[in-house]
Amino acid sequence: MPGATATNIRKADLAEDLGRLLLRQFCAIAPISKTDDFGIDTIATLLVVDEKTKLRELANKSFGVQFKSKSVRELLFIEPYEYQWLLNLDYPYFIGSVDIQKSSMEFYTIHWVNSLPSIKENCRGLVISLDENNNTEDNRYLRISLGPPILTLNLHDISDKDSLEVKRNLLKKWILLEYENIKVRDIGFTKACSWDTNSDPKFEAVNKILYNRENLNIYKESYDFIDSVLLELKLFNKDRQIQKAVDTINNALNKKGVELSQINGFDYDMFEDFLKSSSK
Repeated sequence: MPGATATNIRKADLAEDLGRLLLRQFCAIAPISKTDDFGIDTIATLLVVDEKTKLRELANKSFGVQFKSKSVRELLFIEPYEYQWLLNLDYPYFIGSVDIQKSSMEFYTIHWVNSLPSIKENCRGLVISLDENNNTEDNRYLRISLGPPILTLNLHDISDKDSLEVKRNLLKKWILLEYENIKVRDIGFTKACSWDTNSDPKFEAVNKILYNRENLNIYKESYDFIDSVLLELKLFNKDRQIQKAVDTINNALNKKGVELSQINGFDYDMFEDFLKSSSK
């Protein structure tokens, strides 16, 4: 309206601006206009320092961020199109809880949502809480606490070089972890972690989760996708638990007469020799 604006809308806009400012010190920021905002306020790309020259930053992995004012403690995904959108995102999604008065932000992951067994099959509505509470279910929807924030950011952090690098490296670990889970979730697995704020994620277990009904018929008939994902994990992920899970899946399929040609026919010795020669 002319000469006025709603207070809550202005506070939300200020929270988004501050959240972007705090991330901008180590991320390239692409704001989403209100016209195109379908649940994500910003697409951010992590920037890493070029180890060769130290004089430039290189674009790394991208992720989505939803900013909320500190007073907002719950996010609702009640309608099927809302929670199905969230549960089928193919890039990491984080929530930035912005405290305007303290010029700070708490950064949350939806890691526990994605790690919940059979959530795609059974979800009938979802409430995400930023507060610590018991995960409960009623006749209408599932309520899940996201746990502690994975990191905090304030003006001191982004003005201090050492602190900035710590936050950058921590966020990088979380982004890579979430991309890793996105790759393997459609074949029924997820890597579950625990964490303390501003500390590295701690591996807990490889969980078996169910496929959603939309993909079940695809993956039980065609194993090319599974073959490619398992090979990529075996080549580039040295986590022993992940390697063990890959071997378990491969052996189980072999017993059923399913031959995964890529992972079983790959020349791993030649690949290792290639990596060694390329690094010289």
